[in-house]
Amino acid sequence: MKEDTEDSSHLNTSNFMTSFLADHAPPTESISHFKSISWLQPLITSPKYKVIPTFSRHLKSSGEDYFFSRTINTTVTIPHMISIQLRDFNTPEPSNSPPPSSTSHKTPAIAPSHPDALTLLSLSSPGLNGHPSTLHGGVTCAILDETMGLLIMLHDNNTKADGKEERDSLYTANLNVTYRAPVPTPGEVLVKTWLVGRQGRKWYSKGQIVDREGVVLAEADGLWVTARRQKM
Repeated sequence: MKEDTEDSSHLNTSNFMTSFLADHAPPTESISHFKSISWLQPLITSPKYKVIPTFSRHLKSSGEDYFFSRTINTTVTIPHMISIQLRDFNTPEPSNSPPPSSTSHKTPAIAPSHPDALTLLSLSSPGLNGHPSTLHGGVTCAILDETMGLLIMLHDNNTKADGKEERDSLYTANLNVTYRAPVPTPGEVLVKTWLVGRQGRKWYSKGQIVDREGVVLAEADGLWVTARRQKM
């Protein structure tokens, strides 16, 4: 279940994400697990995507990411979780205005045919349950927050010159979650995330939790903000 022991890569503020991706490998046990799931196996082997280590599943020496790396990394919570990044990963230039809102409470957003990033999760039971055999709504929100946050980190890293610039501090400023159907446990789900746009220090993204039939169980619109760097 645990991807790694304590990780100090976050302390290297320059080149930190590039170093993390180069120095760590996705858990082979989890890859094997998802390859055994018929509807998820094609995503792992697709030439359009690559499996990458999940940043939050590695405990940092500062205590950062304890929740996903330890608290819900157990046999009764989320024993398997892997991240997949689109190989043709393009980060748009910043715009002068925010992207137009496309949120509808009646119908789910239409995801790109190949979203920027995917996350595969195996949800166990009863450790994540709110109602019987149903994922707690707070955990649903946390999954969307974490996976969409990883998407922003990947895009932010993509804007660095050879990944050598100082690490940015990214914070969730707004997360609007729509719960469309119960998320059953135990079982596997797919999270689709994609960038909608950039404006200055603001990053806009969308995320969806879907089941094997492609039904959107929950989705979110998110806004992340890059903190201003302190002047020396």
